[in-house]
Amino acid sequence: MRAPSSSHDRRPSNAACLGRLKRLASLVAAAGVLALPQAAYAQLAVSHSPSTAPILGTAIRGNSATTFSVSTGGAVTRTSGDAIRLTGGGVTPPSITISCGLLNLSSLCAARQVRVTIQPASAGVASISRFRVSGLTGATYKTGSAPAENSTITFDLNALGLFGTAQFTLGMDVLVAAAAASGAKTFDYTVTATFL
Repeated sequence: MRAPSSSHDRRPSNAACLGRLKRLASLVAAAGVLALPQAAYAQLAVSHSPSTAPILGTAIRGNSATTFSVSTGGAVTRTSGDAIRLTGGGVTPPSITISCGLLNLSSLCAARQVRVTIQPASAGVASISRFRVSGLTGATYKTGSAPAENSTITFDLNALGLFGTAQFTLGMDVLVAAAAASGAKTFDYTVTATFL
């Protein structure tokens, strides 16, 4: 017959054993997450405000291809061609925000540079032929200066810092095809950001 436990019995209680098992399971799960490839949890979020490209409004068809230039301040100027923009005034230039995801467990934003690529998303009767960037905040250019204007722009930013956010304003030239039907024209672009 088994003797009753004495006050000197050092065996842990069932509750203590269960608590230790839970802590061990948590440690194993955390180790599993940390062992994932960096791409599995590295997150960079890109957002646009407004969420669409600038709206130039109604334009009357021209006999030749026409370029409307949107400055990073929102001013719209016809720089070539003979189409007429009936909608007066400026537009709201896109503000682009790049931020680190909350689940960036490896702190990549604190150490890794970021590559940003901006390019047209479509080519219809109206399409973006040139981009320009200005007003960068929250980060610095790897080269020390803003990229040159181009039809597609790729540039690198120095590390944003843990939970960091970078923001810049985007201007563009919009090319409207010759003899395009009068009316509003739609066009778009994409911005991607990846760790180097």
